[in-house]
Amino acid sequence: MKILIASTPATGHVNPMLAIARTLMIEDHDVVIYTGSAFRARVEAAGAKFFSLPPDADFDLTDPFARVPELKVLPPGLDWLRVAMERMFVDNIPAQHEGLRRLLHSFGPDVIIGDDMFFGVLPMLLGARSKRPPIVLCGTSILHWPREDGAPLFLGLPPATTPKQRAEYASVARDYHEVVDRPVGLRLNKLLKELGVGPTSMTLFHSSVGLADAYLQLSVPGFEFPRDIPRSVHFVGAPPIIPNQVPPPSWAHELDGSRKVVLVTQGTVANHNFNLLVGPAVAALADEAARLIGAFHGPCSSEQATARLSGRPSNGEPGF
Repeated sequence: MKILIASTPATGHVNPMLAIARTLMIEDHDVVIYTGSAFRARVEAAGAKFFSLPPDADFDLTDPFARVPELKVLPPGLDWLRVAMERMFVDNIPAQHEGLRRLLHSFGPDVIIGDDMFFGVLPMLLGARSKRPPIVLCGTSILHWPREDGAPLFLGLPPATTPKQRAEYASVARDYHEVVDRPVGLRLNKLLKELGVGPTSMTLFHSSVGLADAYLQLSVPGFEFPRDIPRSVHFVGAPPIIPNQVPPPSWAHELDGSRKVVLVTQGTVANHNFNLLVGPAVAALADEAARLIGAFHGPCSSEQATARLSGRPSNGEPGF
């Protein structure tokens, strides 16, 4: 079977999609991976065929500020989230989609597998079913589907347990809709109209779950807040770890179960200020008998990370 895997050009997306590709190649499927040129060597080392995103969509999310410099100066909040959605995801749909169309003709895949934030598949999902192969999307993050209590995604709000909390969440959701979902949706549907499809009434992130022919959440139900989800959603667990990507750190032997281990990461993009999450985690766990591991994405070495948090130079390795 010919399988085209499309991935957002970010480590946290490429790695699980590459693990899926390795499993498929072991089963003798013909696999092509379509992602950013920064990942060519990693894809080819895994034995898969590589096709780069078109220049307009070919950027490396480990350095998002090179593409969207205003994100570095905007304070954390809803405006930051809106700009990130518009510039890093919506605006890249035409170029991503055009590359998919070309591969549809040159490679002729029997199925397309994408990650949950590769929105270049939306024009195909909203177009004629007879003109495309099945499209399966994989959830590499939280499940992007509405919550029963109405709380917006990405805010980390716990499930509402009282009428007062539900009322508070409803107020938060109205603000979120006006600042984020409404303008992003208008921008998305304007672009889809130019591509001859749509519109969609779903929000950007809900669309990847609601429109996919099948949606594989790379997790387990226990990691999600309870709610009704579409029958097309399947929890399949994490894909196998790709072996020998990097050598073990010098402190790996300390992960022997003798004390708790806490992993903290600010994700792929928000790494310009480690005091958003990593710093508070270090402070909160300072008196705990725990090993704190900091996982960083982007152009920041462990020495730079430690220096940013401590205010002094460091020559340490990843981890604290």
